[in-house]
Amino acid sequence: MSGLSTYSQTNLLNALLRGTNFTAPTVSALRLALCTADPTQAGSLNEVASGGWYTRMPTGTFTAPSPAGSASQSSNVAAVTFPAVTGAAVTITFVAIYDASTAGNMLFSAPMTSPKTLQIGDVLSFAPGTLVASMD
Repeated sequence: MSGLSTYSQTNLLNALLRGTNFTAPTVSALRLALCTADPTQAGSLNEVASGGWYTRMPTGTFTAPSPAGSASQSSNVAAVTFPAVTGAAVTITFVAIYDASTAGNMLFSAPMTSPKTLQIGDVLSFAPGTLVASMD
């Protein structure tokens, strides 16, 4: 997850350089969203239609930041698993982390390593360490 959203960038700059208080979301509020196209830095969703099988899933805890080349990174500690697909196949091209189960603010987004077409009955799961947020 390399793409820091406009919302995150603005709040970090305001907090670090202007002393503006920013209340970070709680870990329990963080949700992973599946997107069918680039949500853009502005968080223009392109999210899988809600209802049926799909809902944003809790990300759980992330690791403490660690150096990775010129960046710092943090990754998911536990697996994030979505329910089995129902209704129709869908192709996932991006994932995003939001601060709410619906609406809310996008914090990070990143393209999938390769697009993943989920057929009816498929279950998509991200193993520990595979959702990597980095800042350079």
